[in-house]
Amino acid sequence: MKTCPYCGSNLEKLDTQFYYCEFCSMEVDSRITKENRERLDVRFQDFVLEVFIDKTTPEIMILSTFELLYLMKLIRKERYDCYHLMNVFHQAGKEGITEYKEVEKETGRDYMYYTKKAFIVENLIRTRLGYVPERITESYLVQYLQNIKNDKKTGPMMIRTQRKELNKNDLIEHKSK
Repeated sequence: MKTCPYCGSNLEKLDTQFYYCEFCSMEVDSRITKENRERLDVRFQDFVLEVFIDKTTPEIMILSTFELLYLMKLIRKERYDCYHLMNVFHQAGKEGITEYKEVEKETGRDYMYYTKKAFIVENLIRTRLGYVPERITESYLVQYLQNIKNDKKTGPMMIRTQRKELNKNDLIEHKSK
C-alpha cells in the first residue's frame, strides 16, 4: 500500500501519476509516494564543485540546503579574494601603471558577479533556514552533514494505537528522567 511521505496515511490512487492523501488534503505525485509509512528522502551531495557558482538561479534553487551552504562558503572566498586583488591593483594603479587600472576594473566586475551570486544563495538559505549563517566553517558543514546522517535513523511514521505495558523497572526509569 502506498503511503503519504508527509503524514504516513494510506493513499488513494487517482491516476497513473497522482495519489490523494485525505489527511493532508492534497495530491501526491507518484514519484514521491512511500510504502510502509517511510519518510521523505533527503537528497543532498556532500560536496559542491566551484563550477556550481556559475549555475543559473533556477539551477541553484534546486540544490539541497547543504549544497547551498557549501556553495555560500565557496562564493564568499572567491568574493573576498576578488576584493583583496581589486585593492592591490588599485594601489598599483596609483603608481601610474595603466595596465593595473584595467585589471582593477576587471577584478571589480568579478567582485560584483560574486556579490550577486552571494545575494542569490543567501536569499535561498534565508528562505530555508530563516537566517543566513554569519560564518560557514568546515566544522559547521561537517556538523550539518552529521545531523542529516543521524536523521536517517528516524523510523517510519507509525502511531501506536495500544498502550505499551510498562513493568516496574520501566516506571522507575521513566520517573528518573
